[in-house]
Amino acid sequence: MIYSSLKRVTIAGLVSSTLLASSAFAHQSAVPVESVPGAQKAVDLIGMWVKAGAPNGFFTYTDLGGNSAPGNFETDILPLFTEHGIWAQGTASCASCHSGNTESSLHEMDLTSYEGIMRGGDVLSKPPGVPLFGQSDIGGSDYDWGHSKMKERLRNNRMPPGIKFDITEANRDGPCVEVGSNGAVVKRGQYGCDDNALGMIGAWVDAGASETASVSYGGGKITFDNDVLPLFTDHGVWADGTASCASCHSGNTESSLHEMDLTSYAGMMRGGDVLSSPPGVPLFGQSAIGASDYDWSHSKMKSRLRNNRMPPGIKFDITEENRDGPIVVHGQSLSGD
Repeated sequence: MIYSSLKRVTIAGLVSSTLLASSAFAHQSAVPVESVPGAQKAVDLIGMWVKAGAPNGFFTYTDLGGNSAPGNFETDILPLFTEHGIWAQGTASCASCHSGNTESSLHEMDLTSYEGIMRGGDVLSKPPGVPLFGQSDIGGSDYDWGHSKMKERLRNNRMPPGIKFDITEANRDGPCVEVGSNGAVVKRGQYGCDDNALGMIGAWVDAGASETASVSYGGGKITFDNDVLPLFTDHGVWADGTASCASCHSGNTESSLHEMDLTSYAGMMRGGDVLSSPPGVPLFGQSAIGASDYDWSHSKMKSRLRNNRMPPGIKFDITEENRDGPIVVHGQSLSGD
């Protein structure tokens, strides 16, 4: 990867937003980023801070070269939430939308300070708030970055790709559905209904994710083959012009993204990453492949269908190279083309 620009940010006390001279760009881009002391991917850097106990001060982390490096919340972590253009060119800062624990701040969340971040999200609607870093509750120290809401929102692209970001969040639960005695009719392009695609999948999962049994939802009955499977195999269901989920996830092979098969019941139950992480990663919140302890609300499938990647405006990259964010280093953010 060639790094075409080098931008100073407020890390380690350097002057914010001072661009280096073009000659410095050429010199720096020739240096392997792994050899730059302190260089680390933004998402992983936040994770290492969390693993260190999320201190409001100094911590140590491992850089891309495998060396120990010093870090500080104010200069290495906070700017990732408060500086514009960090995560992708032209993106607004996280704090632009999440500026306080008020109704006018999205998710009543404050990402402008350590205290605000630790209060979590939805602090007014779900007091005392929803933890961002995997803690069991606000004020808890049992951090779990791997299962945290913050990592999920910074890293995971919303599926299927191509769904327009809607700041009102009306489209996050998918299109409306009308369910009767003969099954569901998807109201393509209509959003914001109580009966919707996400809710329908959730009802099926929470009822035991049966391949054959009918499930009550929206005043009618649904089945996997007639109503759930088409949400994964039909084009244009989630938004106009989107390809089906099965277009990219067509089999348990290396050529299928995440080695995942969303073309059939059997394929879905095998989960994802079946070759690289055998026997596979459950999609519907089960504790393991083959288990029946389904948990839709905490499932990978729900999070990928529902949650927009933050900050909005990050280009979808099918190679997933940009999912862990930009490379950051003391005083610098290296943005790649």
